[in-house]
Amino acid sequence: MAQYPQWSYSQSRASMFDECLRKYYYHYYGAHNGWKTETADEMQVRLYRLKQLSNLYLVFGDLAHRMCESAVRSREEGKDKPREHFLEQMMRKLLNQAYVESMDQEQWRQDPKNRVMLSEMYYGDDTLDDRIATIKERVSACVSNLYQTLTWEDLSRASTTILEIEKWDTMLLHDTRVYVKMDLLYRRRNGNIVIVDWKTGKEDDFSDQLMLYASYVKEHYQVPLEQIELRVEYLLTGTHKQYTATEEDIAKVEENVGRYIEEMRSCVADEYYNRPKDVSYFTPMPSRVACRDCNFREVCSERAV
Repeated sequence: MAQYPQWSYSQSRASMFDECLRKYYYHYYGAHNGWKTETADEMQVRLYRLKQLSNLYLVFGDLAHRMCESAVRSREEGKDKPREHFLEQMMRKLLNQAYVESMDQEQWRQDPKNRVMLSEMYYGDDTLDDRIATIKERVSACVSNLYQTLTWEDLSRASTTILEIEKWDTMLLHDTRVYVKMDLLYRRRNGNIVIVDWKTGKEDDFSDQLMLYASYVKEHYQVPLEQIELRVEYLLTGTHKQYTATEEDIAKVEENVGRYIEEMRSCVADEYYNRPKDVSYFTPMPSRVACRDCNFREVCSERAV
């Protein structure tokens, strides 16, 4: 096993880099090899466990994506779409399972990668009850809206061809492996390829992420940008946003990725091994919003309280 993690880029990595450099260090470097409890030091093991913490919103978002994937795969296999009641019941069951698992910290400590521990329960947050109530409402809304989406309207047509479902892949940008994972990719009857991103929270600007996906699709499927449609489906509200990409859009996003990569590489002492500089180089960036839900607040003395 490598002493240091393999170098790569992703949108989630860039988001954490912006949020807090100390959190970025803990997540991508400090926690590395922390699963090797017999040889790792105490802090590595601790950081690795904290890295695996989830929260209600993340668990819900993951389950909603799994719900969409299940429905789309049923369509691909020629089966009837899952009933809304069934999807809702399964999501509630799995959310409850996450809650029950989180009551047993000892089991989680022994296998943090494969067991769920909600940060709200681990840290005893007073937001737990309010979040549970919010998630219960969101389950019903997202399930109800799935089959009303423009995407499902397209999938209901026999002429629609599914290309990818929740598939991890990579592309090379600025000599760096860049990870991409599109929720759904399909081809319409007119030959256009549609990139779909399911969202379960409030509406926001995800255009940069979609432009990066468009760059991947253009290269991987050898299609012009004019034949690529970008769509965000907001399951919570039942609305959607659509975008088209131009060469200028792609160039701008790829340039932005290049800036992130350059800044991230400035944080390593050895690029070949991806050996990070000392933890003190990764300046904490405390804020009440970021620190409130940070997985690593247990070990960070710089957190905002």
